[in-house]
This record gives sequence, structure tokens and C-alpha cells, in this order.
Amino acid sequence: MSVLWLLLGLLVLTASSESSSWGCCGDIWALHTPGASCGIGRRQGLSLCRVRASESLAEIDMPSLLRYIIRTVGQKYCLDPAVIAGVLSRQSHGSNILANVDDVGDGVRVVQDPGLYPTSWISEAQVSRLTEVLTVRIKETQRRFPTTPDQYLRGGLCAYTGGPGYIQSSQDLSCDFCNDVLARAKYFKRQGFE
Repeated sequence: MSVLWLLLGLLVLTASSESSSWGCCGDIWALHTPGASCGIGRRQGLSLCRVRASESLAEIDMPSLLRYIIRTVGQKYCLDPAVIAGVLSRQSHGSNILANVDDVGDGVRVVQDPGLYPTSWISEAQVSRLTEVLTVRIKETQRRFPTTPDQYLRGGLCAYTGGPGYIQSSQDLSCDFCNDVLARAKYFKRQGFE
């Protein structure tokens, strides 16, 4: 019986250390974010702004996001699954719209096939591609502005849609996309995206 308790204890320690080891690309809890601009909320039919808008949109998208194995992708790229969920939520409304992820050099473009209906789902390969592009942008920011992993994450998120040339100074480490994704990621993390 004591061996069973020992194994159970090791399992708990392993699980807790995994959930806290997402620091390769920054700690989202350490980052302040105002959330989405009011325009993002309005485009989705909400009268909310900032963190409340981001959290409401994340809540709407969460049932769709639960379909993906984003934890596996997060482990592969050493990126917090909550951040991946935040990007998916922002770009694809929880996977209800996204058809293709295209890295065109000056930012990521979300290409929608007019023949696809909102019920088309993102594949694991597309989630991997999206995450790969984001981690490349994070590393580019790190090379250009060697500060902290939290700032690399911010810069990577801004450069994700703006392209690598978007980040010219430390003032460029905050953009609407980044602020919205971080607020959504914090919501997802509180909901168990570990």
C-alpha cells in the first residue's frame, strides 16, 4: 500500500512541475495586459472593452478549443498551452473560422476559404504551424531585444501579426493583438489550460 502512495505522490509532483514549467517563453501571470480594444468586442457583438471583452470572447470560444491537443503542441514548442489557446481564440474564434495559417514574412495571415463554413475545424498540423511561427517570432524578438522572457513573449505576439520588423523598440512590445491574447490566455489558464 505504501508503494501505491509513493507512486501517487510522484505522479502529483510530476504533474505540478509540468504545469509550472512553461517559462521558456515567459510567464503570463507576470505580464500586465489591458485586454482587447473596444473595437474587438464590438465586432463580436459585445458592449464590453478590455479584459472583460477578452474574457467573454475566450469563454465563448472555449468549448471549441477543448477539441485540440494544444498541450502536446505546447510541450513540443515549450510554449504555454494557454497562450496557444489565446492565439487560436483571437484568430479563429475558437477554431470556428480559421482555414489556413500562412506566414508571409511580414506577419501571419489567416486565410479563409470562402467555401468553408464556420463548422470547419483546425487540424493539429495547423495548430503546430501557428505555434511554430509564434516561437520563431519570439526568438527573433529575443535576438533583437535581449531583455526578459516575458518581454520576448510580448514582442513575439506583436511580431506574430505585424511581422519581424514590427518591433523597432521596447515601446512596440505592446499591441492590441498581444494585449487581447494575453488576457484570453490568463482566462484559459484559470480554466485549466495547463
